[in-house]
Amino acid sequence: MAVITEVGNGSNTLFWKDKWLDGKRIQDIAPLVFALVPKRRSSRRTVLEALTEEKWIEDIQGEIGTTALFQYLDLWDILNGVELNEEIPDKHIWRLSTSGQYTAKSAYDALFQGAIFFEPYERIWKSWAPPPKNKFFMWLVAHNRCWTADRLAKRGLPHPDQCLLCDQEEDIQHLLVGCVFSRDFWFSLLSHFGFATLAPQPTDQSFDDWWRKVDSTASGDYRLGLNSLVILEAWSIWRHRNDCVFNGATPNVNMALALAREEAHWWSLAGAKGVSLLSAGGTV
Repeated sequence: MAVITEVGNGSNTLFWKDKWLDGKRIQDIAPLVFALVPKRRSSRRTVLEALTEEKWIEDIQGEIGTTALFQYLDLWDILNGVELNEEIPDKHIWRLSTSGQYTAKSAYDALFQGAIFFEPYERIWKSWAPPPKNKFFMWLVAHNRCWTADRLAKRGLPHPDQCLLCDQEEDIQHLLVGCVFSRDFWFSLLSHFGFATLAPQPTDQSFDDWWRKVDSTASGDYRLGLNSLVILEAWSIWRHRNDCVFNGATPNVNMALALAREEAHWWSLAGAKGVSLLSAGGTV
């Protein structure tokens, strides 16, 4: 119940529609009686009007069945105990804001109460990356939905026996931060931009945890540039891995680096301001 109504003089509260009887509507107390009231009447009649000379009775049209009659009598008893105070205006309190006043923001926030907050979404969707497939790949990474060897094996599909980049068991966390090939790749490319200290360490087992640490080291355009760079590099590793799986290519860090640097150059030209800013420290 988002709105609490406190009736004073009854001039600003709808008799049939609002929740003014101990937090209940007439419809909640006497639904069969409410069903006999035309919509035009129920949408206009205030509490003050309805209780004046018991005009609410005039709103009821049609035959009242036995059950409806009992509800009518119950409602009558309840309304007989209502006393209006002409000196006090009605008060409608919006429970979803601290001020008690309705705001569009409080209503919008209420729609997401109980929702699960997915922390990486901002780093993924608000970072600058030209091809949508790059962000979509990162979304799959965050949900562990990439078709690495472990996931293929669980579904009985053909899969590599191990990571083709380092001969270890392959899952997406291993591929992006645990693989020695990937760590070498990250270190070399981040060094090129002056961020060698941010490269994944042997203790880093979760790509998302590592990316969160990288994200917290900068702000503004530098932060946007770093996040774009992480997306680019993760995609480059995935692309090189797939070249090895499907085309029989030999793992080659220098080749992967050359392609990633070329891609960074094109991203910069395409308008990735953060990447352009980082590029000032290297020779993209």
